[in-house]
Amino acid sequence: MMNKSVATVKAWRGPMGLNINHFALALGLVLLVGGSLWGWQAFRPEPQWEPGNMPVNSEIEEKFGVRFAFLAVTADGGMVELRYRVVDEGKAANFGHYSETAPMLIAEDTGEIVDVTIMGLHNHRVEPGRTYYVLYRNTSNAIQSHRPVTIAVGDLKLEHVVAW
Repeated sequence: MMNKSVATVKAWRGPMGLNINHFALALGLVLLVGGSLWGWQAFRPEPQWEPGNMPVNSEIEEKFGVRFAFLAVTADGGMVELRYRVVDEGKAANFGHYSETAPMLIAEDTGEIVDVTIMGLHNHRVEPGRTYYVLYRNTSNAIQSHRPVTIAVGDLKLEHVVAW
């Protein structure tokens, strides 16, 4: 004999046998999670890059005898100035005079590379503690003020340098 309470319950079931309540619950969860992710992306603050952030790479100092000190976009965006201080005159004597020792600038946002020097890295007698400079042509305005840059020298990199 059939139980009357079970037989009288009427519930609409979808094409796969799911109750409409299950469908509504699943839809609600999808909307909640999707809305949360959208809100997190839409209102997430962009990282703030402070100019003058000059990290140190001890491997570059050990291998090339220099410590980078300053990076700035100059000449109304047309040039980039990179300054470095000599920490070991013997290792720094040939710094930048060969392709494997010439510093290259890489915009971290776009991956664009600036490596055309205009002035600097001349044959000169280096002195410990003295600061030297290199001027680059900022091709296509690749390097931007207040944006992160990687300085690459050979296979070594100094990341997250923020240009003035």
